[in-house]
Amino acid sequence: MEIEGKRVLITGAGRGLGRALVTAFVDAGAGEVIAGIRKREARVALKAERVTPVQLDVTSERDIEAVTRLGAIDVLINNAGVAGFGNPLTMSFASIQEELAVNYLGVLRVTRAIAPGMIAQRDGMIVNVATAFAKVNLPIVGTYCATKAALLSLGQALRAYLSDHGVRVMTVMPTTIDTDMSRGANVPKLTKEFVAAEILTAIREERHDPPIGDEAKAILDGLSKDPLAIEKTLMNYK
Repeated sequence: MEIEGKRVLITGAGRGLGRALVTAFVDAGAGEVIAGIRKREARVALKAERVTPVQLDVTSERDIEAVTRLGAIDVLINNAGVAGFGNPLTMSFASIQEELAVNYLGVLRVTRAIAPGMIAQRDGMIVNVATAFAKVNLPIVGTYCATKAALLSLGQALRAYLSDHGVRVMTVMPTTIDTDMSRGANVPKLTKEFVAAEILTAIREERHDPPIGDEAKAILDGLSKDPLAIEKTLMNYK
C-alpha cells in the first residue's frame, strides 16, 4: 500500500513508538496524520504541519465517537497499549483489567468505529501492534503478552470479515521496544525509530503478520523447530 497522501490515524501517539510513527508517516509523505493522544500537553507538543492531534482514550466511547466524525481514514495504526509487570497470580488485578481494556477491547472499539469508512471506500489498512511474545509468553509481562495473543487472533478474525471489502489487516510483532513502558524490563530492546520504519515497510509491502527485528524472527523460527526450548529460555525472564 502506498503511504503518500493517505490519512493515517495512530492511537497512543503521545510518546514512545506512537510518536515515532507520527514522525515516520509524515516523513513518508502521508497527507494527514491524526495523532490520538490522551494527555493535553502531548497534543500541544505534537501539533505540526500535516499532524492533527486529537483527544483519544481508546477506552472512552465519547473520544472514539468524536474521531469517527473526522472523516474516512486510509490507515489505522492500533498502537495504544499498557503493560503490567509480575506474576499473574499476585499482581494487581486492576492492572490486568486495564491491559485488557486498552490492548484488546480498545483496539476492537477503535476498529469498529473506523472500519465502516474503509468498507465504504473499499480500501484501507488496519495495523495492530502486538509483539512476538504473542506467540510465546515472556513471563515478566505475562498478562500483557496474553492480551497481545488475543489481539493476534482478533486480527485474523477481522481479516476474514474485511478482506472481501478491500480492507487489509496486519498484526506486527516486534520484541521489546526501548520506551517508558519497558523501562522495568531487563531484556534486549529495539529502538522505536527502527520499529516505526519497519512497520512502514511492512505496510508498503502488505506483509502477513510480520515479525519485526532479528530477535522476533529468531523466536518465530525457533517455535517452528523446538517450541519447548524457546518457552524454557523465556522462563528465565520473570
